[in-house]
Amino acid sequence: LALIQPLRPAAADAAREQQRLRQAIDQTLADLIALTELAENKFNADIAAIFAGHHTLLDDDDLFDAANDRLLTEQCSAEWAWHQVLMELSQQYRQLDDPYLQARYIDIEDILQRTLRHLQGIQETLPTPGEPTIIIADNIYPSTVLQLDASLIKGLCLRDGSEQAHGAIIARAAGIVWLCQQGEALKDIQPGEAIALDMRNQRLIRD
Repeated sequence: LALIQPLRPAAADAAREQQRLRQAIDQTLADLIALTELAENKFNADIAAIFAGHHTLLDDDDLFDAANDRLLTEQCSAEWAWHQVLMELSQQYRQLDDPYLQARYIDIEDILQRTLRHLQGIQETLPTPGEPTIIIADNIYPSTVLQLDASLIKGLCLRDGSEQAHGAIIARAAGIVWLCQQGEALKDIQPGEAIALDMRNQRLIRD
């Protein structure tokens, strides 16, 4: 995951920051409509419902209002306020007992990072290997998995992640192998190194 970690700069013009945040949220909502349509066309209505759910969550003014409150009370940037509000929500999901609901934290962080990219004018980048590849990562957003080319991305091997995550559901629909919770087994793996994913024993095999 390519993460944007905002600092906490002071913002002299709260109204301007509110406007920036509103615009970034609107752009993210438009992205989610496009992702919902892509999921419907590429897979099915169940996969599309994942991103429709993201849209419903973001379209609720409660998150925007909470960020606005921070903008006014802390005199901070839109990036900082939005990061704080959504990471608090992500943490609430992480603390749930239900593994399926707990895994939804990554969906919140997916929405967060997409909005931060719009705030900072950063283009989304996706893995585009020239040959069949297994991606090694700490975790991966469901919107990223949706957009992967399954003819080239053959597996996702994650240090963290969950079998209950929406990314795992999408990967299975795409025919992409999903192996998560590999932790230190991924230490020191080099780009281009030959590896295999042993799904029977849920482990990584290094050549």
